[in-house]
Amino acid sequence: MDIFILIIKYVTLAFLVIFATSKASRYIDELDKKSHLSGALIGGVLLATITSMPEFITSITSTIALHKPGLAFGNVFGSNIFNIVILAVADLLFVKHLFFNKVKTGVKTNGLIIIMYVIFILPLFLSKIGSLNYTSFGSDNWGLPIGITFNVISLLIIIVYFLSIKSMSEEESTQNDETSDLTYKHIGVMFALWSVVVIGASYFITIVTDDIATTLNLSTSFAGAIFLGVATSLPELTATITLVKLKNYDAALGGVIGSNVFNLTIISVVDLINYKENIFNVLVDDVNLGNNISLLLILGLFNSIILMLALVRKQAKNRIYYMLPSILILILYFIYIGLSI
Repeated sequence: MDIFILIIKYVTLAFLVIFATSKASRYIDELDKKSHLSGALIGGVLLATITSMPEFITSITSTIALHKPGLAFGNVFGSNIFNIVILAVADLLFVKHLFFNKVKTGVKTNGLIIIMYVIFILPLFLSKIGSLNYTSFGSDNWGLPIGITFNVISLLIIIVYFLSIKSMSEEESTQNDETSDLTYKHIGVMFALWSVVVIGASYFITIVTDDIATTLNLSTSFAGAIFLGVATSLPELTATITLVKLKNYDAALGGVIGSNVFNLTIISVVDLINYKENIFNVLVDDVNLGNNISLLLILGLFNSIILMLALVRKQAKNRIYYMLPSILILILYFIYIGLSI
């Protein structure tokens, strides 16, 4: 298929995702005002689940339908990197808001994300030195029925995910006392409608991205991290910018952090759904893929640590000092692009 036509399809679907997510985000803000629940919880669970549906749908499609788990790994871990980049870009675009100084949420949950990265990275690191790898954590050796397999890593990640939900529910909110004139029914129906549009468009983006990767002869992990990772992160981009403009900083930060937690859990869920095959084996069998995914994981870990430092530091009044974490996050992202081309 002509690459020009594929690019047009990709861009069209991307704009559809952006528009639909912008609409959904505004109803999240209305729900936040209406319910007075923690913005971190609403953004980190409800909004994050919807904005991460593209990653979930595309990961299921690429693994189950296309039999390309490398595309799923690149998609999820690439999306997480891009999500942090989104926060950095929003921070720099709206630097006058100094919103990292104003949020009181996200520290505990971001700490759990760092733990998730360590859980993923450790087996890969051990495989490099030849002592242990993902295969060693497979359930084939646990006496389970023949044909059923999953990875203990998946169980650990899912446990940490539920801990993160508990953490977000305990976060304090800085949301103001505004209220919404809309009814819960109206908010729910409209949010559901635009969410369906986001999910549908995301499914077709997966197919188009796979065609682009095939046409340009790109590796599945790189195509997943760049084309698919960026495309499926468009909901987070749109939601973050929309909510920062509305000065709902807790929901904006909660949406990105919650999305990253959900994204990392996606791999585990896909592993459990695809119970006849341990999808982590591909990281051991394919050296190039394993190296690329290792780079994505390490970069994701570094970005999460930088974000943690930005959240726990004392309020930065100097603009240059304040912008430093966001600038560093962008530099690391471009370094990854340079190393992967």
